[in-house]
Amino acid sequence: MTDNARTINVAIIGGGMFFDDIIGQSFKDFMRGGIAGALTSIGMSHLASAVADVEIRVCAVGTRSEKSGTAGKIVEWFAEEFPDHKIDACYGDAVWQDMLATHKPDVLFVATPDHVHTQPILDALDAGCDVITEKPLCLTTSEADQIIAKAREVGRVVAVDMHKRYDPFVREMMLKAPEQYGPINRVRTVLEEPLEVSSEIFAWVEESNPFTYVGCHWLDVVHHYMDVQPVAVYATGQKNLLLNWDEHHQEIARRRGVDPSSFKRQHAIKTWDSIDVAVTYDNGMRGDYNNNWINPAEFEGAVNQEIELYGIYGRGLVDQQDRGYREAIIGDGSRTRNPSFGGRIQHHGGHLEIFGYGKASIAAGLLAIIRRRILGESLDELDESYPTAASQREVIRVIEAAAVVAEKNYEHMEAGRGTPTTALLTDSEIQIIEP
Repeated sequence: MTDNARTINVAIIGGGMFFDDIIGQSFKDFMRGGIAGALTSIGMSHLASAVADVEIRVCAVGTRSEKSGTAGKIVEWFAEEFPDHKIDACYGDAVWQDMLATHKPDVLFVATPDHVHTQPILDALDAGCDVITEKPLCLTTSEADQIIAKAREVGRVVAVDMHKRYDPFVREMMLKAPEQYGPINRVRTVLEEPLEVSSEIFAWVEESNPFTYVGCHWLDVVHHYMDVQPVAVYATGQKNLLLNWDEHHQEIARRRGVDPSSFKRQHAIKTWDSIDVAVTYDNGMRGDYNNNWINPAEFEGAVNQEIELYGIYGRGLVDQQDRGYREAIIGDGSRTRNPSFGGRIQHHGGHLEIFGYGKASIAAGLLAIIRRRILGESLDELDESYPTAASQREVIRVIEAAAVVAEKNYEHMEAGRGTPTTALLTDSEIQIIEP
């Protein structure tokens, strides 16, 4: 921890898919110019003068495998712009523990795989750190309850990078929905990740599923803006492509005209292709969440994402592919771009910076930490100003229930019994109901 009372030291673990594009570049921007310039994107610019002089420093980056050298590469990347700023590269299976003890950061940023969030968060809180974590917060309700209780016990912030709630298109629709659309009967969402996520990029996909990985974004948006409580969950899923990857990757290679041996994985990948979840809420509204991570690389966008509200007086739809920015480039095909997430700008004589809701979500967490640590505000005063751990409890309950229900329904389907399983979410438990 720094001696300067107006400095926030950040340690980062993990070097995930969006590190260079969003996480790392956001921290470069914060190190160079502070956080004040990002506050308009989260509707908090009235605090800009109070936090304008707060210095943000990255003090260490940690990843698991020293052989891969990921942490060292990230440190070198930071050094290109900040050659006089010392950032340590750290490695180990529980790398955060050494980082917490040695560097004593103010903030631990957790960008590890889905199933490796809980212990780093709890250890950071025990060490007196605030936390910003990638989504989902964790995978089970019991883990969420541990995190929420520990954060409250030690009086620290746990912010979750739920960036879709800061998407200006989504935010506009969700805020106007009650007045313009009236009571909402149904919400329909889609978020589909490219095939390379599950087959090439992430080694840990067998520990998660596409609904857990990205469905949590739309759950957060619905729960945050509509103030609803889930009461029942139904889920089914498909295991056709990835579970039989040893066969199907050869056909994909043939269709693309590439050598099958060039694929990173050659054998079965024991996870879901897609999961479809139906949630019934306490006001009778239905939410349909459709997620996969097998979208072909040839698809025109980085992801396919939609959210649609069906009200009694009107309806609204936000579809990334309809935002109006398409390109057709020789060798790259026709593509849809989404600068609202992580656009780039570099004025003459200036540095590269990013803008968009990917950065906004991180800024919201950092601002909450600054307000707690430096401005002395209480956790209660900060509530609702950022995606809190507590706000994710119902998200995690749906994720946990859906994983169980989908697996049971898959087993029933394979045995010729249809898909009869559902889950009831009571105040105290997730009750699995099946014949």
